Amino acid sequence: MKPLLSLLLFVIPLIGCTNLLYISKLGWHQSYITFHSIPIHEILERDEIGNESKEKIQFIQEVKRFGEERLGLRKTDSYSKFFEIKGPVLYVITASKKDSLELYSWNFPILGKVTYKSFFKMKDALKEKTFLEEKGHDTFIQSVNAYSTLGWFKDPIFSTMLDWDEPTLSNIILHEMTHSTIYFKGETELNEQIATFVGNQGSIDFLTERYGIESDKVLLAIDYQEDDFIFSEWIDEVCRRLASFYERPIPKEEKIKGREEIFNSIKEEFKEIKDKLKTESYKNFDLFELNNALLLAYRQYTHRLKKFKAIYHYLGNDLKKMIELFKIIKESGDKPSSYLDRWMRERGIFNIPGSHSK
Repeated sequence: MKPLLSLLLFVIPLIGCTNLLYISKLGWHQSYITFHSIPIHEILERDEIGNESKEKIQFIQEVKRFGEERLGLRKTDSYSKFFEIKGPVLYVITASKKDSLELYSWNFPILGKVTYKSFFKMKDALKEKTFLEEKGHDTFIQSVNAYSTLGWFKDPIFSTMLDWDEPTLSNIILHEMTHSTIYFKGETELNEQIATFVGNQGSIDFLTERYGIESDKVLLAIDYQEDDFIFSEWIDEVCRRLASFYERPIPKEEKIKGREEIFNSIKEEFKEIKDKLKTESYKNFDLFELNNALLLAYRQYTHRLKKFKAIYHYLGNDLKKMIELFKIIKESGDKPSSYLDRWMRERGIFNIPGSHSK
């Protein structure tokens, strides 16, 4: 999972008491990471750092240059430093009502409405989980190993990133660079979906240039993308079916009780989808206890992917042109989903089932 995190140290005076402690903790942890991060040129000079790790660090620099020079992503000083870490970088919690597919949201200055909340410590995420569940919400906590500060800080290379294969590593770097380039205030899901598509396709493009179209690394990157498309269609259909159930004119208690049968059928259906998947991206999905928050947490990264694919093809399979389109939409100040739907209609690009805007 690949969420963004903006650490708003300079806006603390604008924040209410409810969020002050939360923002302060984020600021402290980010300051610690920034202060203890080591310039990569020093890391590359250390004898105790293995050649494979050094190659991965240099690989990240190549991906960054590709994103900036070939795709038009924003130039920043991110990935110029290295931070040693054990375990996940962040813990991210998503929440939803139990009787409807409606994400719980938090409001922050500059970011606007955000449909997940990030913590550096699991104990803090668990505290938030308890608070939300006591209010009657479903919750889901994910551990993640990368984030973007939207260009406000120099995002480091975390040591755990060096364990990833090259398709995953290039995908994540381009995903986070996209957040720093294109961010629509209050549009968490759209932001994640754009970054997912750019990360997937950008990784394929970069690896193709570096290794050739028939490279095993390129084929793996394509498999990652295809698995996202397959999962995207499936989870969109699952959510439509579940939403239809929640819309029935029956008491809330009956909806909560009746959804368990649907959750069980979803797990059974996933076994068929699992056989079609070529990678392990979603291998643990059926191991979780399903609830609305979990389904929506997964969906917010993959919804609309076929829609973006149609736009990409219309633009001549040119990812840079697609990124430029989103920059234009951002500069317009219009609601991005409405602008995009209008842009598609005017060009005869019709929505694919499951890709409709919310």
